[in-house]
Amino acid sequence: MNSSLEGIKVIDLTQVIMGPSCTAQLADHGAEVIKIERPEYGDLTRQFGPFKDGESLPYESYNRNKKSLSINLKSEEGKKIIYKLVSESDVIVNNFRPGVMKSLGLSYEDLHKINKGIIYACGTGFGLSGPLLKKMGHESVAEALGGFLARNGEPGRKPRRAPAAVADASTGLHLTVGILLALNARHKTGEGQIVDVSLLDSVMWMQAWEVSTIANLDSEIESDSNPLDSGVYETSDGLIVMSGLFIQNPLKNISEVIGVEDLSEDKRFKSMKDIINNSNDLVEIIQKKIINKSSAYWEKKFEEANIICSKILEMKDAINQPQIEHNKTIVDIENKDTKRKIVGVPVRLSKTPGSVKTFPPKLGENTEEILLDLGYKSQEIETLKNNKIIE
Repeated sequence: MNSSLEGIKVIDLTQVIMGPSCTAQLADHGAEVIKIERPEYGDLTRQFGPFKDGESLPYESYNRNKKSLSINLKSEEGKKIIYKLVSESDVIVNNFRPGVMKSLGLSYEDLHKINKGIIYACGTGFGLSGPLLKKMGHESVAEALGGFLARNGEPGRKPRRAPAAVADASTGLHLTVGILLALNARHKTGEGQIVDVSLLDSVMWMQAWEVSTIANLDSEIESDSNPLDSGVYETSDGLIVMSGLFIQNPLKNISEVIGVEDLSEDKRFKSMKDIINNSNDLVEIIQKKIINKSSAYWEKKFEEANIICSKILEMKDAINQPQIEHNKTIVDIENKDTKRKIVGVPVRLSKTPGSVKTFPPKLGENTEEILLDLGYKSQEIETLKNNKIIE
């Protein structure tokens, strides 16, 4: 075995980030992932910029190692192709709104009749049932309804979206875990099952600490109301983030590093309650000292005192730092005369490692190859093309 998921075949009916990030991880670890795309347009993300060489960079990020089969799912011939694929596949993944798969004749019940071992994975906004069943799902809506958005911002100002697709990425991870769990269960029982993962539940999981606090203490957590929470300070040449979370008397250590009298003896900061109530004073004292020297200086000094600290990097600096190069976090992929840098495989296995082997496919790039493997004749494939069933 060269890869952990070698021999597993996945039908990928997903688009944008949540679903494709899940199936990309399966593909990275050896699964054969066949991405089903609508003719002419394909995955919606193909239309998203920025572009290079006429291709969408966001699309390429989550669709490496896959094959593209472009078919019209609303046609009877298109459905027949899917049914043939299902008969010899292990997993089918979709992130359509609940009800869409059923309307296409692709419900779990429909596909279970064809293949009792099929893992039927669904990534939705809010779940496969319930009061929000018909509501349009999106990462922003899940963050809004999950309390995440209200907490992300400064008091008195409107909330701000996270600068990355954290809810989509988290849900994609949960969807991957669910598929792997279902595959393991099938190994024991021979039966497939439904994997139901939602953006809303994933947003709640990301906030498990806060949810527990509010649910059990009947209290509310204000959005970034405590200036100590961010731990961000301005230096002479940039910014640092600093926390004394894991030491017994952080204020004593911080005082020694910045060169002031022991702040833990100051009556304003005697207890955690005092610190919170007087956090503005504490932040001001620390900031006045930190502004005078560089980020590198403070990072070294705080770490020597066993205080968590790091300079804050812009993305361009982040991707070029030595640790990223050492980890091979960013890898090169090539396709004929085209070359890209993309994020590689985040999970490193010592004996069956994953890898990025193939360039993201062009729309319908593998259609003919896949249909020939399914037993279609060249003339039949030509007829399907002429009838606009495939591209």
